[in-house]
Parts: sequence; structure tokens; C-alpha cells
Amino acid sequence: MIRRVTVILFALLASAGGASAATWRATSDQDLQETVDSAAYGDTVFVAPGEYLRVTMRSGIHLLAEEGPEETVIRNSRFWVVKADNIDSLSTVEGFTLDGVKAAEGVVYAENSQLTVRDCHIRGGWSGVRAMFSDMEVRDCVITDCQNGAYFYECAGIITGNEFTRCINGISLVSATTRVHRNTIYGNSLGISVSKHSLPTIGGSVSGANRIFDNPGGGLKNTALQKKYELRTMKPATIRVPYNFWGSDCPDSSLFRGPVDWSPWVDEDGTGSLDQCPPEPQE
Repeated sequence: MIRRVTVILFALLASAGGASAATWRATSDQDLQETVDSAAYGDTVFVAPGEYLRVTMRSGIHLLAEEGPEETVIRNSRFWVVKADNIDSLSTVEGFTLDGVKAAEGVVYAENSQLTVRDCHIRGGWSGVRAMFSDMEVRDCVITDCQNGAYFYECAGIITGNEFTRCINGISLVSATTRVHRNTIYGNSLGISVSKHSLPTIGGSVSGANRIFDNPGGGLKNTALQKKYELRTMKPATIRVPYNFWGSDCPDSSLFRGPVDWSPWVDEDGTGSLDQCPPEPQE
């Protein structure tokens, strides 16, 4: 049963006479999808603690777990757990454990979408977040036990403030221009894979520094190819990844595979930049 619990007036527009949004509440797996489908653009769907099967998102819907990821799980072993197809930037999934049971192709599966996924625990998929032709945001999530923690194909968007661990590849960027900022990427086979015609921003400033360490296959593998005048070539591209922490104040080239320019980097505290090893002593 769907329950529409309250209506919130959040703006009065002189030209339009006003705008309103409603909140809804889903309490069982049976009514989760029906509730999302019944909500209007701009509405919030609160999800009560419990376990749910899967959900297909709609544009303009904010899907929010009432009690956070420890109490609210969406779990599915086939194809996807959360699907976003042609979803706009006002759509949000927040506060869930999303579990692909080590079988889902993409725990979050997004195509041509601008979905935001925030404050979620994502685990057990071929990809934790599988995004194609999208401009989405993955923020403040914990992503574990996947082949690819995040797999972005022909995507822009931003991956920020997340923890990636126990994956084969923490992040895989394929022909992507994604911004990768302030993530902690550790305990994976490989930290970040960059391939095809990718030109991402990874770190790029002290404030955007990622912490990438203890990944036995290396911090970053680059097989990307150059673009020239927006035309794709077959020439290897050098990826610049300045201002990241690579496991010590004196990282070495064994952490990188392929042409990578990683200088300057940041110190373990993440507060200062370094461009030589060992660092010069402070006077």
C-alpha cells in the first residue's frame, strides 16, 4: 500500500503562483517500485528500514533511506539493483546498502543519466557503479567486493569522497573525462585503470587529492590514447595525475604502469605538496 504522508510547500514563485513537492513512504518490497512510480517530479520517497529487491529510478525523485545503510538494504542477484535510464540531475539515491550478491552486472546501472548516488554502501557486483554515456555523481559511498568499484564508459561526472576497497579495479575509466577527487582507494588489485580515449582529472589540487595506496597491482594503469583536435588517434597518451597521495611521501615509478606524470604529489597528511624524494628538510 502506498502512503502519501505529507505535502511540503517549499517555494512561492510570483510568476507561477507557487510550487510544491510531496513526501511518500515505502514500507515493503511490494510497494517500493509502485511508490517511486506514483511520486511526482520533485517528490521524496522515504524508505523504511528493511530489505527490498530492486528499483528503477525516475527523473526528479529523491529516494532516501530513513535509517541509513545499516538498516535499509536493496539486494538483487541479477543484472542490477538500482537502474537509472535517461534520468536527470534531480534524481538521488541516498543512504542504502546496495548489494549485488556477487552476481549483478551493475549494482547501480546508469545509462544516459545524471543520477546522484550518495552515502551508500555498494557491494558484490561486476561493477559497483556501472555508468555509460552519463554525467552522474557518486559521493561519500563505500564500495567493496566488486570487479570494478566504479566503471565509467564515455562518461563525465564526478567520483568524490568515496572509499574503494577489495575490488579488482578500484575505478575503471574508459574514454571518460570524469573528475576523481578526495577518494580513498586501497586494498584493491589495481587502484585506477585509465583506458581508450580517456582524459580524466584525478586529484589535480591539494584540496582534491585522492589517497591511493596498498593496491598490489599498482596505483594507476594507463593505456589511454591521445585525442588531437577532438579526433581520436592510436597514439599513447600520457595521463597527468598531480596532487595525490600514493602510499608514502616518497612514491616510486613501480606504482604506475604506462605513461603517467604524477608529480607533484601530496604528503601523507594531505596538506602539502611534494615534487622530489626524499623531501627537502624543513628549515
